[in-house]
Amino acid sequence: MSPEARPRILVVDDNQDLASVMRVVLAQAGFDVHAVFSGKEALDWLAQSTPDVLILDLMLPDISGFTILRQLRASDSASPLPVIVLTARKDPETRAESQSAGADTFITKPINSKALVEHVQKALALRAEAPRTPQANRQPPAQHGA
Repeated sequence: MSPEARPRILVVDDNQDLASVMRVVLAQAGFDVHAVFSGKEALDWLAQSTPDVLILDLMLPDISGFTILRQLRASDSASPLPVIVLTARKDPETRAESQSAGADTFITKPINSKALVEHVQKALALRAEAPRTPQANRQPPAQHGA
């Protein structure tokens, strides 16, 4: 598959080791993967380009992942972007806030490689099947552990 035809994935996680592992795993699965390590880098990257799927950590050093997600969902151009929240926070309040902010999937760390690839593939399939519904009509995000 040519690089142009490969789905583009943006990984946003301040843990550079984890982001590197995700890059390798997803690249081996056939995705074009970019990783950034802060909220500012994510917003800068998203201002220049649009991935097919965003994998977003919530606890970033500068800007909350929730803030990034809300900004994306407020933008008409980014509304169809599938967002997978990948976080160490496992509490019900975080899951609920992720849903409210517009996450499509909520996954807790750690996650195994196979599950990561499956979640990305599912996000891409759902994106291809139907346009996103307005925020008020959204279904709750899928909730998964590792």
